Amino acid sequence: MKKQTLSAAFLAAVISLGSVSAPALADGLTSTRNIFTVIGAAAAVGVVNYNHKKRIKQQELQEQQRRQSSYREWYYNKYGYYPSVERVNDWYYRKYGVAPVDSAPRQ
Repeated sequence: MKKQTLSAAFLAAVISLGSVSAPALADGLTSTRNIFTVIGAAAAVGVVNYNHKKRIKQQELQEQQRRQSSYREWYYNKYGYYPSVERVNDWYYRKYGVAPVDSAPRQ
């Protein structure tokens, strides 16, 4: 056990001393290319994440519109006329606990 600890400590010391003694050699072209590569990868990840969130939001809005039109149809079949926007928004808030996106914020 002591032999393994000593050899691990020795290797760690050699690696740390070796990296301190020699400065990093980098030409301008390589470092610039690496910077552009990192920026490009970050931009690609950002675009994919944005598109994913946009798609989810569109699906939520479509589901909300489907629910509201279904309620409007049910209301029309029951009472013979379409409900007002305020009534639909109030129903949606009571049923799902959140205000519809196209309505005014609740006070």
